[in-house]
Amino acid sequence: MNNTKILVPSAASILQSMRDIGYTLDTAVADIIDNSIAAAATQIDLIFTVKPAPRFLIVDNGQGMTADELYLALRFAAKSPTETRLDEDLGRFGLGLKTASFSQARKLTVISSKNGQICAAQWDLDYVIENDQWLLKIIDPIEFQLDATYLEKIAYHGTIVVWDHIDRIEFTNNEIETNRYFAHLLTKLRDHLGLVFHKFIEGNAKIRKIKITLNNHEIHPFNPFCLSNKFTQIIGSEKVSINDSEVTMQAYALPHFTNMTSQEYETLKMRSDLLNCQGGYVYRNDRLMVWGDWFRIIPKSENTKYARVEINFDKAIDHLWTIDIKKSKATPPFAVLQRLKQIVGKISNTSVRMSTKRVNKSLENNQSAWSRYSGDRINYRVNTEFPLYTTLLNTMSTEQSKHFQALIEVIQSSLPIQSIYADMAVNPKQVSQHAEYEKKQIQEKFREFAEYMEAKNLDKAILKEAAIACGLFSQYLKNLDQWVEEYYA
Repeated sequence: MNNTKILVPSAASILQSMRDIGYTLDTAVADIIDNSIAAAATQIDLIFTVKPAPRFLIVDNGQGMTADELYLALRFAAKSPTETRLDEDLGRFGLGLKTASFSQARKLTVISSKNGQICAAQWDLDYVIENDQWLLKIIDPIEFQLDATYLEKIAYHGTIVVWDHIDRIEFTNNEIETNRYFAHLLTKLRDHLGLVFHKFIEGNAKIRKIKITLNNHEIHPFNPFCLSNKFTQIIGSEKVSINDSEVTMQAYALPHFTNMTSQEYETLKMRSDLLNCQGGYVYRNDRLMVWGDWFRIIPKSENTKYARVEINFDKAIDHLWTIDIKKSKATPPFAVLQRLKQIVGKISNTSVRMSTKRVNKSLENNQSAWSRYSGDRINYRVNTEFPLYTTLLNTMSTEQSKHFQALIEVIQSSLPIQSIYADMAVNPKQVSQHAEYEKKQIQEKFREFAEYMEAKNLDKAILKEAAIACGLFSQYLKNLDQWVEEYYA
């Protein structure tokens, strides 16, 4: 018979180690909101203050807990990862409330009310370390230093999670710097939650619509697929059945930035870097977990930056996705990856075509000042058949022609491709090829352009096409028809 010995882990060591699992403020708060959603909350208020000391509150109008239910909720790993959960329960390991809270603060207090009966308990990390035991403090909610306004919100049902002794966020003694940093934290948190819970905030989740506020400002949803824009392309969908559960995949190609409204473009630029956020968006029971990853199917590239795939699965197959405690990492099962490869092929081809068709369209005839040559390498060269080029060349002496062609070679060879690529990837709408001209000046340039093109020998439509293709007049499309008519008059 084998002998056994019970080895109780050190409470102090375990709790201190669990603080460094890898939560950020954003992922920690999202984990707490998961609990509020599981408690059937429709209103979740986040309150973050820095005076007199940093404190963070999450107040929800969920069903609340009795004292025994509260103690169970504050027990570490109270539920097994394999235990069947309700549809609205976004939990996984039974650790989120505790690990998320301790990742940011040294003191976690939970006050809850159910059927008008209020209770409260507290994990105090310093108290646990001092005694090296799993000692949960049972406290009187009325005596806890909390504004009565918040207690009134949960008078009949609801829960308040309080973080005190927040030591993972460093505030300086400089009030201006502190306020600036605080504003940065709130903006980042607001953006993160608006993305992760966008389906719930939009009312498109299967269970219910929720409202989230941060310091009394409502958090608005951010849909990463730009579905409100008519130019967003829905490429196709796939379904994979795994263990009586269904994984759905929907592919999108976002509109080219020139087809976005100013507001859409600014929102995407601030909250969703097109290049780095391409890829799969994995939702578990409508909650976004992982995004901006092709799972090694294809590399991220400029050509596929408009491609997105929405992937939905339910928690019945959690164990196949290797989800981490923070619910910020997940790896698709093999069967999903195989099907994903097929849909990625379709969407990446669409994205590549969208990225290159504008270039090809402008370079497909001699009306453009540049030509694109593709083979083993891709080259961009000045179009030597462009009418302006040939007209000017024909007016030059042999010596002048030699110098002119040498200048063109230098311009072609020194084209700042890397710099253009970097600017287009980050702020495409800020990249301008146009100098600032007054209307009279640009109209005079059009007349000069028409003369060089020997436009009297051309059809009006061809002259207009050439004027647009050369780029100089592309911002004056409303005036071109008038200028063309006046030139031929």
